[in-house]
Amino acid sequence: MATLKFYLTSLEPDMSQTVYSQSIGGYISNSFVYPETTLSSTIGLYSSSISLDTPSSGSWAEWQGIEYINIGNELIKVSPIVNGSVSVVQRGYNGIVNMHISNDVVTAASSKELFNDVFNSDHKQYRCIALKNISQISIDPSGTLMAYDLSVYFKQNSRSLNSTIKMALEKPENQYLNSLSTSWNSMQILDTSLIGIYDDDHFKNSYLKIRGGEASGQGKIINSFDSETGTFTFSSSFSSLYDYSINVNYEVFPSPAQRIKTGTISPTFSTNNVTPLLATNENLSLKFFDSVGSTIELGDLNPNEIIYLWLEREIEKGVSNFDNNDCVLNIKYKVAK
Repeated sequence: MATLKFYLTSLEPDMSQTVYSQSIGGYISNSFVYPETTLSSTIGLYSSSISLDTPSSGSWAEWQGIEYINIGNELIKVSPIVNGSVSVVQRGYNGIVNMHISNDVVTAASSKELFNDVFNSDHKQYRCIALKNISQISIDPSGTLMAYDLSVYFKQNSRSLNSTIKMALEKPENQYLNSLSTSWNSMQILDTSLIGIYDDDHFKNSYLKIRGGEASGQGKIINSFDSETGTFTFSSSFSSLYDYSINVNYEVFPSPAQRIKTGTISPTFSTNNVTPLLATNENLSLKFFDSVGSTIELGDLNPNEIIYLWLEREIEKGVSNFDNNDCVLNIKYKVAK
C-alpha cells in the first residue's frame, strides 16, 4: 500500500528545512511538515494519557507547541508534550474515537510554524509544501504501492473567524526517473535509452543523484537535457577523482516548484500545471482542471513521485490576534483502480 507524506520545500535539493516559514517553493526538502513517532503502549477508548516513543528522526523540540495529534485518523487535542508524555484534553476532536495499539504511527497534526505574522498589502501570505509517495520501489508492476485518484483537502481549516486558508496544487514539469548511464563524465551523463522520449530541457533544474558506485549519494542540478542524444548537462561538475569508465545507476527527482522570493509574493495560479486556489473540505477536495473546466485526475502517484501544495493564508484587515490560524491537511486516494 502506498505511503504518502507531506514535506517542506527548500532553496536547494537534498537538504533539511529548519525554518518552516521559508517553505516557499523550490525543491522538496528532507523535513516533514508533521513530525512523526509511534505509540509506546496501547491506549483504550477512554485513555486520558498517552506515551510516545522517542522519534527516530528529529527531536522532541519539534513537538513543542503541538496542540493536536493524529492516530489512526483520530484527531486528539493534547496538553504540551514533554519528552513523549502526553495528557489528553479531548479525544475524538474530529468525531472519531478508536483504540490504538503499541507501535501505531502518531503524527503531530499541526503546521503552526509554517505561518508567521508577516503579510503583504492584501493581508495575505503564501507557503509551498510537497506531497510525496515515499514507497521506495521505482517500478511497481502490481500497482500495490501506487496512489490512485488522488485528491487533497483541509481536514481542518483555520479555526480563527478572522483568517482563511486556501490551497492550490502544482504538478512538476517532470516526475521521478531511475535509469542507467550509457557513459558519463564530470559535467554530463549520456543515456541513449532516453533519446526522443522527452522534449529538450524536460529535466531542466531537476536534481540528479547517483545511486551506486564510488559517487553514490552525490548529486547535481541539471542545467539542460538534449533529447536528440539523451544527454544531461549539469550546472556544476562532479569530482575529477571518480572513475567515469564505469556506467552508473542514477535517479532524477521531480522538478522544483515555482520559487517565490518571500512568502508575501503570490505564486502563479490557474495554469496548465497549477490549479486555482480553493478553500477545500472533505466534500470539496482539490483536483486538476483543464482549460475548459473538465476534471483531470491527478493521475497515479507512483513511488518517489510528488505534487506541490501552495497555501494562501488571508486575514481580515486590522486583525491583531493570530491564534488558531493553524490548518490540518488530509489526502484521499484509492489503493486500486
